[in-house]
Amino acid sequence: MVANAPYKNPDLPIAERVADLVSRMTLAEKVGQMLQLDARNGVEDLVQDYLVGSILHASPENLVLAAKLASQSRLGIPLIVGEDCIHGHSFFKGATIFPTQLGMAASWDPTLLERVARITAVEASTTGIHWTFSPVLCIARDLRWGRVNETFGEDPHLIGELASAMVRGYQGDGLSDRTAILATAKHFAGYSETQGGRDATEADISRRKMTSWYLPPFERVAREGCGTFMLGYQATDGVPITINTWLLRETLRDQWGYTGMLVTDWDNVGNLVREQRLFPNYAEAAAAAVKAGNDMIMTTPAFFEGAQEAVRTGLLEERLIDEAVSRILTLKFALGLFEDPRLADPERQALLVGNEEHMAFNLEVARRSVVLLENDGTLPLLPTPERAADGRAAGDGTTRRIAVLGPNADDPDTTLGDWAGRSGQMEWMKGHPREMISTVLDGLRATMPAGWEVEYAKGAEILTLEESEEGSFFADGQPRPQIVVPCEPDEAMIAEAVAAAQAADHAVVVVGDR
Repeated sequence: MVANAPYKNPDLPIAERVADLVSRMTLAEKVGQMLQLDARNGVEDLVQDYLVGSILHASPENLVLAAKLASQSRLGIPLIVGEDCIHGHSFFKGATIFPTQLGMAASWDPTLLERVARITAVEASTTGIHWTFSPVLCIARDLRWGRVNETFGEDPHLIGELASAMVRGYQGDGLSDRTAILATAKHFAGYSETQGGRDATEADISRRKMTSWYLPPFERVAREGCGTFMLGYQATDGVPITINTWLLRETLRDQWGYTGMLVTDWDNVGNLVREQRLFPNYAEAAAAAVKAGNDMIMTTPAFFEGAQEAVRTGLLEERLIDEAVSRILTLKFALGLFEDPRLADPERQALLVGNEEHMAFNLEVARRSVVLLENDGTLPLLPTPERAADGRAAGDGTTRRIAVLGPNADDPDTTLGDWAGRSGQMEWMKGHPREMISTVLDGLRATMPAGWEVEYAKGAEILTLEESEEGSFFADGQPRPQIVVPCEPDEAMIAEAVAAAQAADHAVVVVGDR
């Protein structure tokens, strides 16, 4: 009887529980455990047809339904729920959203970063999330690469120390801690070094360069006990990271002794067939990915049939499936999900999500993230930091005009940074509450001395997004990225901004990409 099976007994060692459960699973159930699928379009088919072990991008309602369906499955294996809590639990209404990693790196303070991650974990754990895809350990050396802002910068030592601090914060006093969430070291490895700065393409990195620059931060967090590693999209020396046995098995597993779980990035296995074109079908791609050491396959639904076919036809030994599933189940047992699936807790949410203590600390983090490169004597605008009774800066008896210029000066979503609010991952969420966002324009209007005038001119639009001429989806159903189209300069908008600057005592210009 399953009800009395050893894997149900919390008093047994985790290894015994894992072995017992794996021995009871069908091949389909094992392969399903290796799948993490996108829950934005519903969860019934994911749990009942694909037998998934994990979901991501789930609405609060779908989280409840998915957990219920998983508990009703033949073996009752709980789901592990992942989300992009990159700099705060940014896809939950009212949560604390911290500065991006690049900003926080300017603090050079591991203690600060550890507390950022701890608060993120505490808030995320109230919402049914067990796993964050953070921190990012990519080295930013090419400013053309579009994800520089997600990194800790260009220094491998600093990256390793700050990332390790975040791992400690996320994973708390151990995974059995109800407020702990799994950390993810990503993107393993060399993902940021793609040629021409083009995301997810070939990275021209020698093994010496990889070993000297790109691997040390990952080795640091591996020894810190980071629960999972996420693989990059790119190929190195013509070999996609997804099937790079030198990195995944010889280096990570054998040399470093890493025993945690490896997860692909979005549809990496599908890319082996569709984009990188190394395999003619999903059976061969699935076999190669599992042989290389991948455990959890993110958002490649075709892996479900492909991996089973690979076993049936002799392309893949089932024992390798068992090894991958064992690593996944080990984490689920370590998190205590079989005894407590850690569902959303509205009472804890009301107490912890975006509370005053967390918001006050976020203000400190934001201040520590500011970098002043040069000052010609203009700053500070006022000689003392004194405040008037209404909270505004105390004036010096003068009146001044401040021009706030630029397309990002009053853009609430850009203010939040990457992976937040309406950045596209959570269609069910209509953005972060506007009253919780203070743009540069908001902040200046709220704090300038009474009698000072603040004028805003946008000056330009940055970009628009268009669907690809080849369609919104690839042939296998995966979403095709939209095309970024730079906006043409608008002479009237530019003239308005120039006039505002000329009439002002000071100009605050907020430019950049979005």
